[in-house]
Amino acid sequence: MNFKERIDKYKKKPLRSKISDVIFIIFIVAMLTPSGRLAIGGFVNRIKAVIVQPSVNTGKEIVILKSADYNWQISDINGRPVNFSEFRNKVIFLNFWATWCPPCVGEMPAIQDLYNSFKSEEDVSFLLVTNDSPDKVREFLKKRDYNFPVYIYSYNPPNIFKSSVIPTTFIISKDGKILVKETGAANWNGTEIQNLIKKLIKE
Repeated sequence: MNFKERIDKYKKKPLRSKISDVIFIIFIVAMLTPSGRLAIGGFVNRIKAVIVQPSVNTGKEIVILKSADYNWQISDINGRPVNFSEFRNKVIFLNFWATWCPPCVGEMPAIQDLYNSFKSEEDVSFLLVTNDSPDKVREFLKKRDYNFPVYIYSYNPPNIFKSSVIPTTFIISKDGKILVKETGAANWNGTEIQNLIKKLIKE
């Protein structure tokens, strides 16, 4: 079959088939660039984040932070040193993430919504922690219009927070109980998490 015959045959294909071909080509081209891969990965994980509900630890599953676990030096994106111990006796939402991580990007709209719900609560602290550069983080937040608090870490976190996977998210009670430890993208603005934080505020 020569080239002209191939073209004529393609013209006879149904419109739906042609649209599918175009979408597939756009997908392949997008996957060739880092920004395209991040966008597609973020979209896929955003769908996943709507479906996956974080699980709450109970009974023997609950781990309690020791005093040494609070001694962890981080800094805000303006370079101001902050010690994790400053957030002790508060409800803590702690999320480890990176700007290049599609699951992290996918769950961030829900995290922003959760932050919007509790940002005025003095007894709740949000810490989204990364080891990306402050400039990269600022650009990321500005582009997506996020305003949750981001911190940079240079020193490894305490062992109790270490994970080989990002994102990893913890919800910690005022008395240091890790009630949620979730890896991967999840829906952080669901009713269960909203109710859990409201309950922990009152304790």
